[in-house]
Amino acid sequence: MKATIIVKPKKGVLDPQGNAIKKVAENYFGVIFGEIRSGKYFEVEIEHENAKNIIEQLASKILSNEIIEDYEITYESRNS
Repeated sequence: MKATIIVKPKKGVLDPQGNAIKKVAENYFGVIFGEIRSGKYFEVEIEHENAKNIIEQLASKILSNEIIEDYEITYESRNS
């Protein structure tokens, strides 16, 4: 099984990296961006009968900090 995990700051949590990117982008393009949020992207492959449970625990316990981050998991079928 293959999964994509995206981790990003929760709404309302300061995102210094996103803010820095926003400032640079606004200066470069000369336009105002509403918001730019930074995050982390992971691709995981695992073959196990409990793969979805393991991936969920990986995302919630290791790849993200539940206090300040949210995560999204997208699963791909083996034939993709």
